[in-house]
Amino acid sequence: MIKCAECSTWTRQAKCPLCQTQLSDNDTDREYRYPSYKGMKFGFRRAPRFAILAGFFIIMTCLFINISVMPHYLWIFYVAGSVTYFIVSFNHTILSKSHLGSKIVIQIVSLTLLLLLIDSRSGLLTWSVNYVLPLLIISGMIMITGIVLAKRIKWSSYFSFLIITIGLGFLPSILIAAGIVTVLWPSALAAAYAFAAIAVMLLFAQQSFLTQLGRRFHL
Repeated sequence: MIKCAECSTWTRQAKCPLCQTQLSDNDTDREYRYPSYKGMKFGFRRAPRFAILAGFFIIMTCLFINISVMPHYLWIFYVAGSVTYFIVSFNHTILSKSHLGSKIVIQIVSLTLLLLLIDSRSGLLTWSVNYVLPLLIISGMIMITGIVLAKRIKWSSYFSFLIITIGLGFLPSILIAAGIVTVLWPSALAAAYAFAAIAVMLLFAQQSFLTQLGRRFHL
């Protein structure tokens, strides 16, 4: 039996089954045992739950203070929105092993909702829908299309997120038609980039693009 100096694991193999370290015959023994895991810490796995619990505690504490001290001005919405965005970012974007495209889309949606909340609580929806929403969508489309062009071999795994961001690119134009958006150029820029992304995919990867489109929507 050979003992791994790194893991304290005893094995008959040439490599440690845990850390894959090449072992030598210098230190052999008849004893066969695995290291104890009683002292291992699982803080990384519990971090998302701790984040949610801490966020809930912060929101409840601020709600109590807000109602007790300033019931006429509900600033708790700012705190609740910010804490919720932090929890989403920490759990899904930082700790999660989710697809990079999913992280980008979730960031666009969650940050947009936070800024819409802040804008709506400070008055009418103005800067959030006129500037923030279309510019965030453009940023997301640039990141997704950049990844697709850089990883052309594995671009199909980003197809769903590409379609989502392109669809979001037309959302500001819909808000223009509804009379909610009053500044035209950011929304027009988002729609133009969405059209350009579709045109590029049809021009350079038409067959693959249509195939993936048929698979996703069962056409």
